[in-house]
Amino acid sequence: MPKDVKPKEQKVSRKAATGKKVKAKKDPNAPKKALSAFMIFSQENRARIKEENPEATFGQLGKLLGAAWKDLNEKDKSLYEKKQEKAKAQYEIAVKQYNDGLQGQESASESE
Repeated sequence: MPKDVKPKEQKVSRKAATGKKVKAKKDPNAPKKALSAFMIFSQENRARIKEENPEATFGQLGKLLGAAWKDLNEKDKSLYEKKQEKAKAQYEIAVKQYNDGLQGQESASESE
């Protein structure tokens, strides 16, 4: 005897079935968040640290950069903090422009 064939049910992701929130996909056109002062320092000094320690792994480079940041005097750190504030201001402007553009698109689609 053949089995009773059941209609196929729509697959529900395991996360949705368990009641957990499903992460919304991020818009690839959204502006990227501003870098921290340490990350700006890391970008500017990674090549030098890598050159001084060619055998260092990725994790070891991170530790060396962290130690260099910790040893940096307040005057030099303040330069990176100023760069970070500038990057943050640019990010906020970019977010505002991005959000204004989204609102413009929504109002245009509503008027059609």
